[in-house]
Amino acid sequence: MAQTRYTDSPLSGPAPPAPRPPDAGGFSLLEVLVATAIMGMVLVVLLQVLTSALRAQKASWGHTQAVLVAEKILQENCEIHSLARGTSQGRDGQYDYVVQVTPQYELADPFADKRILCSLIQVTLTWQEWGRRKTLELQTIRTVAQKAM
Repeated sequence: MAQTRYTDSPLSGPAPPAPRPPDAGGFSLLEVLVATAIMGMVLVVLLQVLTSALRAQKASWGHTQAVLVAEKILQENCEIHSLARGTSQGRDGQYDYVVQVTPQYELADPFADKRILCSLIQVTLTWQEWGRRKTLELQTIRTVAQKAM
């Protein structure tokens, strides 16, 4: 009598996995999934930190630029020799500004035929940043000696 031999055909399904020896290296699927999830969370946190740092850097740069513009305007207005009371306004790039000159006191020196004027000069700068209105104010006191009239 002839013996019939059966072989696995490709239609019968996948072969069972070969048993792993106990000292075999590698990671299980669960370990890989946990590691991927942890890396994803770390990347999200890292991206948030970098975004915050970039926004802070841009805000700092904008504020530094505003201080430089305000100092320039203040310096220009400190060169005014009359220091009379008044208000002026203008625009420098993206910055709107208002300059107020307010006399504080006046002293007369009859022996030197001079009068001493002391005035407060204020520069208020405003600009838009991230959809919000920002304001910066610088002020100084300027003293000049003028010939008495």
